[in-house]
Amino acid sequence: MPPRRTVTLQDVAREAGVSVSTASRTLNGRPAKVGIETQERVRAIARRLGYATNLGAQALVLGQSRAVGLIVGSVPEDYQNPVLAGIFRAAARRDMVVTTAVSGISDVERTGQAVRQLRGQRPATVFVVGTEGPDAPGVRELLEELAHVESDGCRVVMIGIGGTPFDSVVVDDYQAGAVMAQTFFSLGYTDVSLLAGVGPGELSAQRTSGFIETMASLGTVIPPTQVLWQEFSHDGGYRGAGELLRRRPRPQAIFCVNDAMAIGACVRLREQGVRIGPEIAVAGCDDIPALRDFDPPLTTMHLPWTEAAEHAFELASYERSAERAVVLKGHPVVRASTPERG
Repeated sequence: MPPRRTVTLQDVAREAGVSVSTASRTLNGRPAKVGIETQERVRAIARRLGYATNLGAQALVLGQSRAVGLIVGSVPEDYQNPVLAGIFRAAARRDMVVTTAVSGISDVERTGQAVRQLRGQRPATVFVVGTEGPDAPGVRELLEELAHVESDGCRVVMIGIGGTPFDSVVVDDYQAGAVMAQTFFSLGYTDVSLLAGVGPGELSAQRTSGFIETMASLGTVIPPTQVLWQEFSHDGGYRGAGELLRRRPRPQAIFCVNDAMAIGACVRLREQGVRIGPEIAVAGCDDIPALRDFDPPLTTMHLPWTEAAEHAFELASYERSAERAVVLKGHPVVRASTPERG
């Protein structure tokens, strides 16, 4: 059987009785000047014929495609990454597709290759998600590669990485830790242990510092022995809680620097018959959707990850980077896992 001929934009336009430019505006994300009835007819015919936009040809004509590139250090296996979820939702609202590359920034060769591959696709924007500081290993080389991206006429926006020549959206992680310290203190907890996450980036360190320094300002010193550094994941929280259970006396409460660690800690506590809330308080940070199904409901710091994605797309609408910075703050959500102490 001979291969089926690819349906073209000209085929759709001819069938719909419209110009090629009208069909293009309708199907390529620029329908504002096309009437609603015409849009519906063109889209219905495109579906019937099996038309798909040729992103390569579009990039050749326009200099960029209706796609965005996304570079992330990792994709967690235990819970959805809220930043990635926000990017995908924001892109969907704009009828854009997302090409994702996974590479740690410190892996200079691999990350550079990922950037060059994305450049070849001529995306409208390349978003880079991370928690590294501007002086971290691999960042200088990454910035050099990204400079070529903008010289091609594409945009670059950093998410979680500030202090670079590119526009950025960051969450104030120090403030997140500080507010959680104030929350624990206001509920009557002064004996708190921390489960901090190891790995690249400054997120965990900032949240940990914010918590410890704020507790100290409130008159409660947290010694280094009460800060356990574990993998930034469910398993890390599980192991950390196991270590705390072996200690005597147990702390009144545990602050975990992300929700995945908090859930892992709660699993370990329940296995040992420890009641979360009445016997030991637990809180996390991020307010991931998985907490909706957790029992008891977990106290956490709600961070505006969906808003971060929207701000990133708004920054991408500027013609070039100008070191614009959007700094977002969160708010605490107190639930049954941290009842007020009498």
